[in-house]
Amino acid sequence: MKRLNVLIITAIIIVALILGTLFLYVPKEETKYSVKIGNVPAITYAPTYVAIALFMDDVGINATYMAFPSGTKAREALITGEIDFASLSTVHVPIARLKDRPLKIIMSLHSREIFSLMVRSELRDVVKEVKDLKGLRLGFSAPGAGSWAFAVYFLKKAGLEPGKDVEMVAVGELSTMYTALKTGKVDAVIAWDPLTTQLMESGEAYALIDLYDPKQHVELLGEEAMSQVLVTREDFISNNPDIVERVVKAHRMALEFIKKEDARKVAEVLQPYFKGMEIALLEKVVNRIKEAIPEDGSLSESAYYADLVPLIEVGALEKSVSFEEAVDWRFVGRRP
Repeated sequence: MKRLNVLIITAIIIVALILGTLFLYVPKEETKYSVKIGNVPAITYAPTYVAIALFMDDVGINATYMAFPSGTKAREALITGEIDFASLSTVHVPIARLKDRPLKIIMSLHSREIFSLMVRSELRDVVKEVKDLKGLRLGFSAPGAGSWAFAVYFLKKAGLEPGKDVEMVAVGELSTMYTALKTGKVDAVIAWDPLTTQLMESGEAYALIDLYDPKQHVELLGEEAMSQVLVTREDFISNNPDIVERVVKAHRMALEFIKKEDARKVAEVLQPYFKGMEIALLEKVVNRIKEAIPEDGSLSESAYYADLVPLIEVGALEKSVSFEEAVDWRFVGRRP
């Protein structure tokens, strides 16, 4: 009898454990959709990398990542349908819409502008202000890219004419940008992370303008700027609202992960996308960008214009495109 009781109790415990496991287990959404997402490699697009690495599968998305040598190339790939989503600098959407290419911002990924004007250290005693770049060569990724737009902005704010007072040199992606600066092909570059932090840490260049400095950011753009955004096409939104919602959900999960987890853990997730970069440097970059990661990706009208108005003032952007035309806030919400 005693043995029978033991068997019964054991059976009950096993059943309870099985049922408990079933109740505790929240199944992933069945993967139904495949999408392609691209950008120019930049750690400020960390939410996209984290979303792909950790959360897309959970929301029923099989995501393929594609890297491009410039934001311009990523934008064109999105327009032609080579990719379905892109993480881009905000300026790409008005540039596209002014050419009747109906791209839409669907989520904010970064709340501070990312570009820095980095100068070769050998010129430290010569170039102390932007106006001192007269007669020198300034590198950026590609014409029409965010780095190009801010190159024009920085120079014109200093009273210099791009292409006349300063030679403008398209140098491509971060690796070739670094080589161009190191070999003296250019004297300065419009850089973004991880290159900005890498140059600062190595001492190979210094920041003439660093928009991650809160004081400089407020002076040039204001407290918040919608600098990095998740973008897709209007027709894709119309035809696939469920996919858009899932991709946005994965990115919001990524925002929360980046803000809550320590920089080392985030860096470990990012490392496969930045092969060859030491984890210690990645960790420093993550620490640098963390405070600019937004809470929920909601879209701010004032932050949108803060990013664009200076570019319009200096002619880097032909004219304004309204917030309502450029943005679809149905997936993350709108705020002033």
